[in-house]
Amino acid sequence: MKTQFEVNEDFRVMENEELVYMLTKKNDFSQKAAEDLFGYPNVSSFSDVVSQMTPAKRKLAMAAVELYKRLRENVSDPIRIQCSKDLYNLMFPCLGDIQTEECWAIFLNQSCHVVKRFRFSCGGYAATQVDIRVVLREAVLNRATSITLCHNHPSGNRNPSSDDDRITQAMAAAAKVLNIRFLDHVIIAGKYYYSYADEGRIKCFSSGEIERFPPILSYLIPLEGAEGVLFGRHPKKNQKTLLRR
Repeated sequence: MKTQFEVNEDFRVMENEELVYMLTKKNDFSQKAAEDLFGYPNVSSFSDVVSQMTPAKRKLAMAAVELYKRLRENVSDPIRIQCSKDLYNLMFPCLGDIQTEECWAIFLNQSCHVVKRFRFSCGGYAATQVDIRVVLREAVLNRATSITLCHNHPSGNRNPSSDDDRITQAMAAAAKVLNIRFLDHVIIAGKYYYSYADEGRIKCFSSGEIERFPPILSYLIPLEGAEGVLFGRHPKKNQKTLLRR
């Protein structure tokens, strides 16, 4: 390792320690953080580096990271959702490493291309609330023909709770009223996830069954991280296609 950092204008040729130092201006922390970030096992994360920055620099760095993510998505082909792994890959950058629960809706067109990603709920460490009216209104405004839901369990427990089951059933029933297909609800828990579609738990409700949920269009349902046995799926295993065209 260099004892004196050189300021290179091309960041691509900098060593890991140099990049961390550019962000934090802390020599001792830079060497240790670089080793922890890129070593095995990873005992540090990008959040640890950001926490060592000044508030002004922290905001600037996070804005740059978010802009870079969006630019990468913009230059690629339109994103098409065909299975739960596609949903996981799409939403992991948003939900994979945050410490509070968030719930997002992904709106798709007739060809299953992503029309919009919409965060409609932010909660605490173990729960967030969902208003189905907000999701359906946004789906109609964006001319979506299909909806998927995605939220995270910061605890790392991919097992859905009873409240997760309730919101999944209620959203499927409400979407059917508007002739919008509800395809999946994916729970992200770090590098693992749980898919209701893969587990065969997405139901097509009949009109009689829809009547069992009269309050759903105005119902606030808490999504809570469940505790118990983990029985979700690894991203590389047992994917099922949602739609075939």
